[in-house]
Amino acid sequence: IPIHMVYAPERARFFEKAGSITRHALEFYSALWAPYPFPQMTLQDGPSAGMEYPMVINSNQGAADHETAHQWWPMMVGTNETRYGWMDEGFNQYMNILSEYDEQGKPYSLNGLGQSYGRISGSESEAPMMWSANDAGSGYGFQTYQKAPLMLSMLGGIVGDEAVINAMKKYTAAWTFKHPSPWDYMFFMNNELKQNLEWFWYYWLFTTESVESSIKNVTTQKGKTTVEVHQAGQMPSPVVLKVEFETAGPAIKKLANARMLDANTAEVTWPVSVWFNGKRTFSAAMDFGDRKIKKITFDPNGRFPDANAADNVWPR
Repeated sequence: IPIHMVYAPERARFFEKAGSITRHALEFYSALWAPYPFPQMTLQDGPSAGMEYPMVINSNQGAADHETAHQWWPMMVGTNETRYGWMDEGFNQYMNILSEYDEQGKPYSLNGLGQSYGRISGSESEAPMMWSANDAGSGYGFQTYQKAPLMLSMLGGIVGDEAVINAMKKYTAAWTFKHPSPWDYMFFMNNELKQNLEWFWYYWLFTTESVESSIKNVTTQKGKTTVEVHQAGQMPSPVVLKVEFETAGPAIKKLANARMLDANTAEVTWPVSVWFNGKRTFSAAMDFGDRKIKKITFDPNGRFPDANAADNVWPR
């Protein structure tokens, strides 16, 4: 794909890396979602420093990756960006994160993103993502650009990041040069991920609620440990506990809902449905045997919105 750059000679310094950044973006996003469908790409210097059109972006090297990504959303997948900006700018920010890690030659990580929303949730300046982007007021930037990657971080914490990326890839293929609504996206992802995620979409898209979890107490009796997990927020989440054992002691028993991260660390998961009875506290019972537990962490990868992660750890 030829890349053309149009700029005044005295502004050449702003385009020194623009070609290589754009080339990486075209190749990376073509592999990530779908092949770039247009015959060329042009970067022009102005009249704005960041605007996108099919095959043409107003950008120098500073926003080249972001503006190139718009060739997929909304130029290929034709979302209504003025009403549901998160389906355009938000998904764009998500793919920009993946692109940046790839450009640096590093494995991507979305850890901590979902949890960080807990520090913002409830702000009076925040509009829900399903509000018209044009009516989002002073919180427009967060609602439209920044929140979707946090949402997809939590989704990856539930079903796995690769599962999310693969589902988004199939969503791109299904809706290329069509006009999906938010409901099309939600139904597609539910079907592709083979889960009823209505609760997830409701809290992330239609509210500004968070999880606000904590470990209230831990008791052990005859090798059986019970962790009292409390969720103070309105948004539910799976219960994910990282259990770290002492290095010496009896063999660690296997549990059906646990996987060993290494010889002395297990990750145990209960589904989000444990909260659907309306209770605020869940007793997570584990029978690993008599190996002594030295530390337990709720949401160890920082995927679930929480303003205070310090109370997710036992002992404190």
